[in-house]
Amino acid sequence: MKGWRALYTAVLLLALGALYFLRFFWPKLRLWWRARATSAPLMPIDRPVLWMHCASVGEFEQGRPVLEHLIQAFPHRPYVVVTFFSPSGWQRYQQSYPFADWIGPAPADLPWIVRRWIEAIHPTAVFYVKYDLWPNLIAELAQVGCPQYLLAAHVAPLQGLRWWWRKKLLRYLDHIFVQTAADQTRLSTEGFTQVTLAGDSRVLRVRELAENWLPVSGISEWLGNHFCIVAGSVWEADVRFLAQAYAHLRGQQIRWIVVPHEVSPKQVDALRKLWPVPTSLYTEPEWNPSRDTLFVDTTGLLAYLYAYAHVAWIGGGFGRGIHNILEAVVYGKPVFFGPKYHEFPEAEELIKLKVAESCQYPVGFSNS
Repeated sequence: MKGWRALYTAVLLLALGALYFLRFFWPKLRLWWRARATSAPLMPIDRPVLWMHCASVGEFEQGRPVLEHLIQAFPHRPYVVVTFFSPSGWQRYQQSYPFADWIGPAPADLPWIVRRWIEAIHPTAVFYVKYDLWPNLIAELAQVGCPQYLLAAHVAPLQGLRWWWRKKLLRYLDHIFVQTAADQTRLSTEGFTQVTLAGDSRVLRVRELAENWLPVSGISEWLGNHFCIVAGSVWEADVRFLAQAYAHLRGQQIRWIVVPHEVSPKQVDALRKLWPVPTSLYTEPEWNPSRDTLFVDTTGLLAYLYAYAHVAWIGGGFGRGIHNILEAVVYGKPVFFGPKYHEFPEAEELIKLKVAESCQYPVGFSNS
């Protein structure tokens, strides 16, 4: 093992040791830890094996059109493995995605665990979506000669150690499919030749969803003729922001549909308490008609709910970055989000086209 991998593995072991104890205080971490005790799936040896790895739901939706096209390209159906870093990914798709034979958490990125997976799976090819690259996994796959591809890559300008680290991982890959011409140029100037400009595959997916749109039960009746704001994939910081915007807009016959990124009862209840007025809950048998805000506490509806919006708010812009804005834009809706969007080329392009706007202060959103 090279020196940099040995150092990385040592640091990772220390981090995993800390997480082992923290899991007692953090339910989501406890689920993440317990799931990684799952053994690798046992594969039939007479079929090609395609393995796609994604960070979470958004990245899978981005890679999904490519995966389904690849499946159709084989003369006989390959065995398909899909792994996620986030529990929300495998929890959502384990029972609902028919094109995969095994869906679950990715292995912990320790050399001996990764090797055990590779020996069990014997992957024909591995596909990563956007950015979730794990050093030991990539290096071990390269050692056995397994082709590896990065889909929908966006190479944000980085400097120093972060860029050195990123380049080291990217050089293991057989090919990189990037979203923009700027990404392609950035990699080409660093000597990468295995790069293709492929655009954003999410466009195919959101267009498919819009073309096969399904009404969401009860929403049309609840909205009536009111102006509607749909806030999708929101976190606590988004809800605090929107609660202040609500105060500015109160009395203007607006109905709000708020869809948290995490829909556990505890998380949804905590977010509802931040709202300045009582709210209804989607899974309640009846919604109070006098309440103008509906919190959605189930998954799989957001892409359809955006169709009801006059304006959409996209969550994540006060944290690590915004979530999927194309799901709303495909319906022709103006979109708004917080200030952290610069690593998302589609957001920058839509701002230039005046279809999207970034807001840092609630009054700015209220006046838009």
